[in-house]
Amino acid sequence: MAFPSPAQDFVESRLDLYELIAPHLDNMIRIETPTGFALVDRSLTPSPGDTVAFQHDDYPQLGKLFRSGIIIQDGETIDVEELEGIIVLGKVTAEILVVYAPHRPII
Repeated sequence: MAFPSPAQDFVESRLDLYELIAPHLDNMIRIETPTGFALVDRSLTPSPGDTVAFQHDDYPQLGKLFRSGIIIQDGETIDVEELEGIIVLGKVTAEILVVYAPHRPII
């Protein structure tokens, strides 16, 4: 007669990459960046201090959201008064960086 293993209580589930970086897969969009791409969750409400994706003049960009506006990656600030034409697409949940570039020399 067999008995259950005492180690069964300590079995962990397998890691799922989609569960970690894209928990709401139906609400995710991918935005190309100069260094790779960003995954944006449209279902999450961004709060101050979060990195957000926004659209300005039909061009998607990333920036850090603050109460006084958005700081874009170039370091420029878009104040609250200037946010009129900006559409916030969602909160950035992950940034995937491309490390291979064919133009880099091999050392």
